[in-house]
Amino acid sequence: MDAIGNFSARLGLVLLVVTQAGVEPRATSDLHAQSAAVVLSRQFSDPDLNFIALDDHGDVVAQRWPDADKTMGVGSLVKPFVAVTYGRTHSSFPKFHCAGKTTCWLPRGHGTLGMTDAVAFSCNSYFRQLAAAGGPVLAQTVRDRFGVVLDDQGISGKAVPLSLAHSYLELANSKSERAVAPVIDGMALSARRGTGKAVGSHLRNFSVLAKTGTAPCTHRHKAPGDGFALVMAPADHPRIVLLVRVHGRPGATAADTAGRMLAAIESDGAGQ
Repeated sequence: MDAIGNFSARLGLVLLVVTQAGVEPRATSDLHAQSAAVVLSRQFSDPDLNFIALDDHGDVVAQRWPDADKTMGVGSLVKPFVAVTYGRTHSSFPKFHCAGKTTCWLPRGHGTLGMTDAVAFSCNSYFRQLAAAGGPVLAQTVRDRFGVVLDDQGISGKAVPLSLAHSYLELANSKSERAVAPVIDGMALSARRGTGKAVGSHLRNFSVLAKTGTAPCTHRHKAPGDGFALVMAPADHPRIVLLVRVHGRPGATAADTAGRMLAAIESDGAGQ
């Protein structure tokens, strides 16, 4: 079995018992799974870290996320659904110019870019223009189809975390669809050198899909914002969907945490 196959097998097993704090693990007699669960619970026990893990069937295999079934801000994690909704009603994706300054989070701008780069670098200017081009019906369709509520500009929004993770798995399973393929390519690029590159920096033996976001803090102890990362691994046929939220940190930090979580599983399995 190759490195990706080994990781997939370990990942599917280990995440059944990934946390011992605040979550009831599924029963297992596998000593490797038990030891890996201890490693992860020790390294990622921070109460400011929340996560949900799904297997490739959409079953929840690990969760530490209060109110995971309630709607909350998820920042730029909504952008792929804006893209797919637009793509399903148009013959192609446009290119737009991002001048930065007040139009995007990157002051110098991203220049002229297409869909794949727009997802990879989470360009606010691109998605603002795409949402405007899609018209008023786009936001309603995104809500009806994916349960994602967009803001007025189409660059951020709200969703139920559990439902959001399932919607991402649906996209991965539809990667050959014309409207979805550029989005999946963008998530792969994000993990290599985009806003989610911290994920890929921890994983050398296989590729992953990543999307990051930052949203207003909903914790009792307020912070400027909370960082989110959605990662799927391996990239060519995801066996795990991992949604991570880190209190008081940007999306890049959440991506780094997600990468370390996956790397810890891989490292623990390699030592068995």
